[in-house]
Amino acid sequence: MNINHKLQLITVLPLILSLILVLFVTQMQYRELSQQVVDVYRQSIIDHRKEELKNYLAIANVAIKHFKQNQNSDSQAPQQTQQDVKSMLSDMRFGKNGYFFAYDLNGKSLVLPDQEWRVGKNWLDLTDDNGVPFIQELISGARKGGGYLTYLFNQPSNDGQLGQKLAYAEVLGQWEWMFGTGVYIDDIDEEAASLSTSMSHHIRNTSIMTLVIGTLAVSAVFIGGIFMRVGEKRLANAKLRTLNERIYQTQEEECKRVSRELHDGVSQTIAAALFAMETAQLKKEYGGDSGPELEKAITMTRQIMLDIRNISHQLHPSILADYGLGAALTELGSEFSLRTGIEVKVQLLSVRKLLSTELSCALYRIVQESLTNIERHSGAKNVLISQTLTPGWLTLEVHDDGQGFNYECYEKKSTPFEGIGLRNMKERLSFYNGELRVESAIGKGVTLIARIPQSELRYQADSTTEGAL
Repeated sequence: MNINHKLQLITVLPLILSLILVLFVTQMQYRELSQQVVDVYRQSIIDHRKEELKNYLAIANVAIKHFKQNQNSDSQAPQQTQQDVKSMLSDMRFGKNGYFFAYDLNGKSLVLPDQEWRVGKNWLDLTDDNGVPFIQELISGARKGGGYLTYLFNQPSNDGQLGQKLAYAEVLGQWEWMFGTGVYIDDIDEEAASLSTSMSHHIRNTSIMTLVIGTLAVSAVFIGGIFMRVGEKRLANAKLRTLNERIYQTQEEECKRVSRELHDGVSQTIAAALFAMETAQLKKEYGGDSGPELEKAITMTRQIMLDIRNISHQLHPSILADYGLGAALTELGSEFSLRTGIEVKVQLLSVRKLLSTELSCALYRIVQESLTNIERHSGAKNVLISQTLTPGWLTLEVHDDGQGFNYECYEKKSTPFEGIGLRNMKERLSFYNGELRVESAIGKGVTLIARIPQSELRYQADSTTEGAL
């Protein structure tokens, strides 16, 4: 697996894990929320049913009170009034399964519609299939002022099949009856189950949608990464081709320069020296004085040696590796002054072994290229080369007092042209995260400022470090 695949995996894998985690947490939260909603919905319906049961029992109480008032006004026997109340309770219905029941406080059945065979018998110890002694529980709740109870009991509308029933009972005053009513709540559980199923379906659809969106997002990141990598690769290849072209162009320029130096300088001097030695040879053969010609040939040979040394020094100055950048810049300035007549002043740092060999060579080439431009274009009389070290940066400046140019107008051009020399300087500095800046104005010379970050140095400056000597 190459580095690109590893980077892509590092990018996509956290997204996939995050998507899985989000889906898992969302599922858990949705399920918990749906269960809470179902429970609240079921409880709200049950509370509503409980309120209805109280209202039904209140209606029955009003009717029973009416019978008691008639008993008092007509001097009717209590037994007859109780019988009339039993008949009334047996006839009172609501809904398909709504009816009233009554027991005495000892558990004897008094009223139970559709199950008259139970009437007259004692059912105090009767329990449902879950073991709930519901008659005892209803009597106990009624004695406390009214109580609710859920239990299993025969459902009239369902051929006597057992159903879950919610009942409410109270004690009927002086008669010591427990009477009440109830509703079957199996439909509530069915509605709650239907709601739970509907919410589960919704949660599943939401999860699928989230998964699809997440998958599309991961795919988009993956495909986008591929396109970006391809684009970056193309851009890198284009930059590499451009850099190679510049390298070849620079090499060709350097070869032309060396060829011109050899042809115009060394080659001509060698030819002149050869001509002088041939002349001396002829004079010697004919008995003439060959001394002046030999002296001339020796002088030319020395000049050839000096020219070759200068060319070699320009290609790679040995003093740079032996004594460092400071000595190399001092010698470069001296030779430049001797050759051109332009005075060069060099201000160096007192810190030794500050730069690596590679960085020293890069800065040397920048100064060398700057001096070449000054010689060709500036018309300057004085040049100052200085180094300063401040917290964060090493700064190298080359300033001349030549004619200068309007650099601001040059920068504002839509496509400013950069010469090979300036472009090479910037590329050399870019290898060390450095930056190059040019300051110039007409009649005020040119200042070339090269800055190297402190992280590239062997020495870390602080606020007390002295700048230039």
